[in-house]
Amino acid sequence: MSAVQSSLFAENKMGAKPRTYAANPQHVRNRLRGLLEEMRAAERWPWDGAVLDLYRDIVPPRLYAELPDAEEAARWRAQIEAEAARLDSVL
Repeated sequence: MSAVQSSLFAENKMGAKPRTYAANPQHVRNRLRGLLEEMRAAERWPWDGAVLDLYRDIVPPRLYAELPDAEEAARWRAQIEAEAARLDSVL
């Protein structure tokens, strides 16, 4: 094995911390706004199957978690859950 390949798996000797992802809160808000607008414009769920499951159960909670303020996340959650309840009622 070459020195380059072995160094890929070596411990970080410089003491640098690994990079972590920090979402830009404005991008998160834009994504939530777009999701909410799409839901509000629809007469019934605009997605089906796995995509519906993704946008109902997975994406919003992950986006809420990326917001720095829990109260703001709760406001987004309430609005999106209200639209989800409306869309569920027309199934």
